[in-house]
Order: sequence, then C-alpha cells, then structure tokens
Amino acid sequence: MSSVSFLAYPSANMKTVRIVLADDQLLIRAGIRALVETLPGYRIEAECADGHEAIEAIRRLRPDVVLLDIAMPGPSGIEVARTIRRSDPDTRILVLSSIDRPDVIEQALDAGVNGYLLKDFVLGELQLALEMVLSGQSFLSPKIQEMPLRPGLGSNTNGTLLTPRQTEILRLVASGRTTKEIARDLGISPKTVEFHRGRLMERIGVRDVTGLTRVALQNGVVC
Repeated sequence: MSSVSFLAYPSANMKTVRIVLADDQLLIRAGIRALVETLPGYRIEAECADGHEAIEAIRRLRPDVVLLDIAMPGPSGIEVARTIRRSDPDTRILVLSSIDRPDVIEQALDAGVNGYLLKDFVLGELQLALEMVLSGQSFLSPKIQEMPLRPGLGSNTNGTLLTPRQTEILRLVASGRTTKEIARDLGISPKTVEFHRGRLMERIGVRDVTGLTRVALQNGVVC
C-alpha cells in the first residue's frame, strides 16, 4: 500500500506555493514540514517515502516545488529528477540532502535540479533557497559554492563551472544545432533542451544564443 500522504489544502485568497516533500526518513519529513509551515504562502501537499511515490505524486499534483532527498528506496532523488525533467521542465526541484560529495552534486545538477541545500540548513537558508528557485534562479549551499565541482569535466565559462550535460548542450547550441536536433541527439525532449539552455544563459550571464556561442568560442567549447 502506498504511504503517500495527501494533506488538506488551505482556503486562502493568496496564491499558495504547492510543495511535494520526498524523504525516506519520517522524522526528517516531520522536521522539514514543521519548518515549511512557519513560512507564509507555502504548503506541503504530499509527503513521499521513496522514489516511486515521489514520481507518482509529482505527476499527479504538478506542484510548484519538489523538496527532494537524494538517498531513498527505489529510484534515487537524482533518478526522480531525471524522470520528471523528461516531461516537465517547469516544476522547481530543490534537493535537501546531507550528501556533499562533488560527484553526487554534479549528477543532481546534470539531472536538472534547480538547487542543492545541505541538511544542516537553518530556516532562513531554506526560505532563501525556495525564493530563488521559484524566481528562476539556482541555489547552492555556501559550502557547495566553495567546492571545485568536477574539475576537467565541466567547462569553466565566465568563472562558472558547468555540468557535463550543460557543456554538451552549450557545444551543440554553439555549433548551430536546432532544439529538435539537440533533443534527438541527446535522447531528451525539446522542452528539456530549452530548460537547460535557459539555465545556461542564467549561469553564464548572457541573454541569447549569440551570447552562448561567443562564450563557447572564447572558452574552447567549440573551435
């Protein structure tokens, strides 16, 4: 029997940010829910104890934000993010994890998560992370920002380290490939390509494909 718990939705005139929380530890879910409930305008609609439940709840509820653990039974948080991103580029995904290994963080970013918050966070950090991912920005815990994430695998463009997936999409965009061509080559949906391209522009600090191409040429991503 599924252990997904669906909570009553509050009656309010203001728009409430709808959240799905996925973590296999009951006490941690309870603690995160208690923190979220102190923030005005946020509501946890479902709690999930494993990756299968998370995918089911996200597809059914189409929440604004997913708070996602990495290490869970069934599909991991990274696999959940990758599965959701194939069809849904809009839901914001914020990882809440105690895992601070650079390779795992890189895999999560490559899967399309919008933020990665280590579980030693305080309430103010959680609120800032939620606000940033909801506004279309990325968020990384301060400790993660200081890490040399996968040197040699990503491209350091304009001082910003990119994930392998972002580097590949940057190369293809700069080579003149269309969104559909990139999607076909990488085996992902056109919406996912558009999502990654938008993240690239945000992280590098450019506004269009011409800017991406210029940065790619300057950094040797394409010749």
